Amino acid sequence: MAEYDDISYRIDGAVARITVERPERLNAYRDQTADELVDALRRAEADASIRVAILTGAGRAFGAGYDLSTIDPGAPPDLDRVLDVHFNPLIRLMRATRLPIVTKINGPCAGASVGVALAGDIVVAARSAYFYEPFVGIALVPDAGNTLFLPRLAGRVRAAPPMLLGDRISAEEARDWGLVWRVFDDDTLTAETDAIAARLAERPSAAIAATKRLIAAASDAALDQQLDLERDLQGEAGRSPDMKAAVAAFFASRKR
Repeated sequence: MAEYDDISYRIDGAVARITVERPERLNAYRDQTADELVDALRRAEADASIRVAILTGAGRAFGAGYDLSTIDPGAPPDLDRVLDVHFNPLIRLMRATRLPIVTKINGPCAGASVGVALAGDIVVAARSAYFYEPFVGIALVPDAGNTLFLPRLAGRVRAAPPMLLGDRISAEEARDWGLVWRVFDDDTLTAETDAIAARLAERPSAAIAATKRLIAAASDAALDQQLDLERDLQGEAGRSPDMKAAVAAFFASRKR
């Protein structure tokens, strides 16, 4: 896959710049988006000259999660299959690739996009950014690794209310909770992210890759099992009457 519809892929020296390019949908992911991200990361990993990847979103958002507008309201998709085929491979690859990944949270980050953001090795955010877990509000369960990353990083007591109530987590709160490494002013985020990527690119790539493996072994235990459990429970939720009603309400609101 050399050209992409939903993302851009650009090489800048030793840095692969990967950007979700659906700003009209606040970079909400469809199945193809996740597939293209997987392809781009594999492409970068196979290129020995690439030493670091930056993942972000175009425009004013990092990502709005799954694009509900792609769902057929008369026949909602099997969300367990969507996760198994499209999204879980992305999360697994992000954690397993030799490349250190800097996720640049340039604005709102919701739903599955939160899982993608937290799958990065170094997570930085604009001061105006926030994280949002809308799943329960539309009769679904958190997925894309959210149910492992948030409780493990922030702790159960902090992670549960945003997941159950849908309250937003500001960039500063996310930093204080351990979800984000650094928060930068919006107008300096790109320069600061580039500086981090440059520092990573200068370090020995074998040592970077080995250190990433060690960190994953210590922090990602049970990730595979959790992704599978999210898949199974999301499949059940996606077939529930409540989910069908939520999808109907979503499409009704778009017609107003």
